Amino acid sequence: METAVSSNPPGRPRSFCTDKALDCAMEVFSTKGFEAASLSDLTKAMGIGKPSLYAAFGNKEELYRRALERYTRDTTEHVSKSLEGLSARAGVHKLLVDAVENFTGPEGAGCCFVTQAPLDGSAASTAAQRESEFRRGAITRLLQQRFEAARAAGELRSDVSAEDLARYYSVVLQGIALQAQHGGDREQLLKVADLSMSAFPTGE
Repeated sequence: METAVSSNPPGRPRSFCTDKALDCAMEVFSTKGFEAASLSDLTKAMGIGKPSLYAAFGNKEELYRRALERYTRDTTEHVSKSLEGLSARAGVHKLLVDAVENFTGPEGAGCCFVTQAPLDGSAASTAAQRESEFRRGAITRLLQQRFEAARAAGELRSDVSAEDLARYYSVVLQGIALQAQHGGDREQLLKVADLSMSAFPTGE
């Protein structure tokens, strides 16, 4: 359910939707990264003033954290649905193809939160850096869980490292996102997705 918030005094209706505002902030951060995204960029995209931003989110770092939390939630839900009801191999291939179409399509994301530069000590607190790093690993952890289940079911060889395989396909996903962000061709990236599946180990 969407939550409306604003800097209005207590007792008055709040004037903007948190989820929509976070979607707009997420797009700015995905395009520019944390440091390069100015408060003016953020408030313009979100359609609010600085007082409302501070009242609703505290500061720029907290807004980034909330936007990253939302991005991670939406992305992990998509990954889970892509893997659901399919073999591990078919699920990963679908995930890669969906990523290409999403990042290169006219209605697609265009940019990716994960491929932006991570937070550093000069820009954010240690706690924010650690949380950012943890959330960036969400897809890898989800893939690892799927590959562990696939190995137990005989879809993967017993000597395959689920962690290494998950990291490999996470890197492929990030590479697709980064290439698309810099104008990568859809057909070429689909070929990359197909080629990466040749590295997928078969069962016993």
